Amino acid sequence: MSQMQESSTKSIYDFHSAFYDITFGRLVRTRIERAITHMNIQPNDRVLDLGIGTGASLNYYPRNRGQIVGIDLSPGMLREAQKKIDQLGITNVTLMQANALQLPFADDSFDHVFISHVITVVSDPAVLVREAQRVCKPSARIVIVNHFQSSNRAVGAVEKFLSPLFTKIGWRSDLALKDLIDQTGIEVDYRYKLRGIDLWETVVITNTKSALRKISLPVAPSHDDDSSTNSVPAFA
Repeated sequence: MSQMQESSTKSIYDFHSAFYDITFGRLVRTRIERAITHMNIQPNDRVLDLGIGTGASLNYYPRNRGQIVGIDLSPGMLREAQKKIDQLGITNVTLMQANALQLPFADDSFDHVFISHVITVVSDPAVLVREAQRVCKPSARIVIVNHFQSSNRAVGAVEKFLSPLFTKIGWRSDLALKDLIDQTGIEVDYRYKLRGIDLWETVVITNTKSALRKISLPVAPSHDDDSSTNSVPAFA
């Protein structure tokens, strides 16, 4: 299994921030726009954008509806996001630098959590999901957009083989969604790809605190420290 490390990830994405929007950012806009609609954000909702990056999502949140809190580990990415906020005149978004594995928020702080292209850039994806479950209210919606290892054995083997290379440029390609489900106890409401052959998938989850309590894996450190849709059934 490939392993990301937060120290190197921060440096990699500080470097990426200068050209992220004209490269990878251009590829994911439609997915992000569609994914945000699944949260059905209401006027008084609080939304955590976990790994907001350069702010590719900022154009798609309802303007002046709800309060959006965007966090990222990379100050370079956050600087680019702040530029967008200033240019667009957005008043309902707050940015802060934070580690997704040690979220500086109390339990049940948010009505929704949006996790776009972040699951595979952290050292422990299961801890990230459990942190999202913790800070999200019961029955709140967690929406994930990410690449997951293919269930096709041949394609999955290639992704596993290439993952050490991808890790060097900032993400791993060998994380299977089923493994993440097994490790966190999350229940997937539905999942889909925008087209039949697509590297990225949107996964929609209703937060269940009971699932979080059942998991006995190690928890994150103390928080006192510093097109047409092709639906795919959820795993049973």
